Amino acid sequence: MDIKDRLEQWCDEAIVVLFAAVLILMPTLFGGTHTGAFVAAEILVGSSLILWGLKLWLKSSHRLFFTPTVWAVLGLTAYAAFEYMRSPIEFSTRQEILKAVLYCSIFFIFINNLRRRRHVKTFAFCLIGIATLISFYAIAQFLSGSTQILWETQAPIYAHRASGTYICPNHLAGFLAMVAPLALALTLAGRLEQYQKLLLGFATLVLLAGVAVTISRGGYVAALAAVAVVLGIFFQRPKYRIPSLVAAGFLACGMIWFLMSSPPEIGSRFEQLTQSTQFQEGRGALYQSNLKMAADTPLLGWAPGTYSTAIHQFLPENIQSDPIYAHSDYIQFFIEWGPVGLAGLLALMTLAAIGGTQAWKYVRQRGNSLNPRDSTRTALFLGTVAGLIAISLHSLIDFNMHIPANAIVAVVLLAFLVSSLRFSKKSYWLKQSIPIRIIATLFILLFAGALFWSSSLTYKTWSLTSQAAAPELSLAEKAELLNRAQKMDGQNWQIALQRGNLLLHDALSQEDAQLLDWDLSQAVNSYQLGLKQNKLEYRLFGGMSMVLTLMGKYDEAMPYSEEMMKLRPNGSDTSAIYGWCALYRGDYDLAVKYLERSIHLRNEGNDFAKDWYEIAVRRLDAEKNLN
Repeated sequence: MDIKDRLEQWCDEAIVVLFAAVLILMPTLFGGTHTGAFVAAEILVGSSLILWGLKLWLKSSHRLFFTPTVWAVLGLTAYAAFEYMRSPIEFSTRQEILKAVLYCSIFFIFINNLRRRRHVKTFAFCLIGIATLISFYAIAQFLSGSTQILWETQAPIYAHRASGTYICPNHLAGFLAMVAPLALALTLAGRLEQYQKLLLGFATLVLLAGVAVTISRGGYVAALAAVAVVLGIFFQRPKYRIPSLVAAGFLACGMIWFLMSSPPEIGSRFEQLTQSTQFQEGRGALYQSNLKMAADTPLLGWAPGTYSTAIHQFLPENIQSDPIYAHSDYIQFFIEWGPVGLAGLLALMTLAAIGGTQAWKYVRQRGNSLNPRDSTRTALFLGTVAGLIAISLHSLIDFNMHIPANAIVAVVLLAFLVSSLRFSKKSYWLKQSIPIRIIATLFILLFAGALFWSSSLTYKTWSLTSQAAAPELSLAEKAELLNRAQKMDGQNWQIALQRGNLLLHDALSQEDAQLLDWDLSQAVNSYQLGLKQNKLEYRLFGGMSMVLTLMGKYDEAMPYSEEMMKLRPNGSDTSAIYGWCALYRGDYDLAVKYLERSIHLRNEGNDFAKDWYEIAVRRLDAEKNLN
């Protein structure tokens, strides 16, 4: 073996290790939503890209794999670049596009470097192993009533539900629903040792128990659909009919026992589906807002990452929260990427399904129909298909694709499905030539550079904003740290908003005139910077209107107040700010009207509106008495 062969083998093994690290790290740290975990994933995948680029030049026989699905992925990637260039909110869209770059990189690395059976088997066992451990953790949470998620505290809204190492139980259910069919298929038909099958069978039960304790209605449907696909296909083979029936029986008994012995809160979640108020409140009301926004969506969409900012224009009075996601990946994709983008996504899914159908005849079990040989390749393929079906169904009513760990697992499953076509046609392989090698290398360097640049910038700004949250620091020290982060990424309107709000809140309680002037002038600078980068965020307009009002610049503040109300017409916070600004201007009638409306929209926890409402009423009464 010459030096080039050894280097290529080393690159292969290093890529496997890096990929395994990503698959283990992301689900473990809050589903990859933790900034540190996502930064680490960008570095690991960027390093894998560099190793792949090195392999291209080490061996001229290294070929590139291209199927119709691969071309669809490239088309969506090019469309993503176009969306970035036309986005009205550069930072928000950049964050989404960089995620797309990460997922696209994983897809291409996998189909060109990790398509061998031993690689897929390694990653399947990695996923099953980490998912089983997380399921154990979730079951322990559920049985003990713990509200602790690693070092964080679970949100009260998820009481009596387990989320493992994820923030939201629904997303843990989405993750486990993708992995459970892999474990089940390998248990039934994998060409493995008996002890391995026993362990996998036990893991399957633990994974499904993990889904159960999430109390996720969509997760239940997705997991049951995936299991039904696996059992239904194997049931058609006489050899696997009894094992399939036994597995179905275990599943049915487990479901019945769990539902009969679980707390009443579980039944109440399912009873909610039959209540008419479900369509006017909570997620039902959000879906109605989504449909209004979708009806107002241009052909090319609002641009990726803009949903959480633009949705406020369409929210009704009974939604006073700030939705970040549409609770449907398909609806949000349509809103942000437009009909053109959704058509591209559906084309990709259709081509993947067609490719999977074509690949089936190459990966299915050999032997006669009565006694087919066990096949790990067949089991992995069927488990992959079932896992993709599960996440496709669950994403109809949730936002799994916005949870990095779940998106990465879905991309890996898709990559394996696509790479199963490698034996079907020679035309799917591109032989290397100097021009192709140069083009591929340029793309690799572009994507790797984007990931390394993003990881560096994200880590630096995250480090500064985390330091600024320390309670022992003075206001000036916090403001300076945020100012440094703001300068580091001038497009990051979120840091500008955070710094402006910090200074504004201090100004509202400040009695020292000199410090008050400093707070206000610094806040104006931050809000102005934020508004340059995002003209759809109502909180930036609201903060600017309050600062200018405190400075006595009522005429300058009015346009910001009006724009704020256009962007969030039914918000209790916007009504309170509008009323507060009117009170300072001396328009007591208007102040009472809007502060009263704010209290009507949100009574609990709305002390700001209540306190200023009392002042407005007293001043209005005094004005009437004088007249």
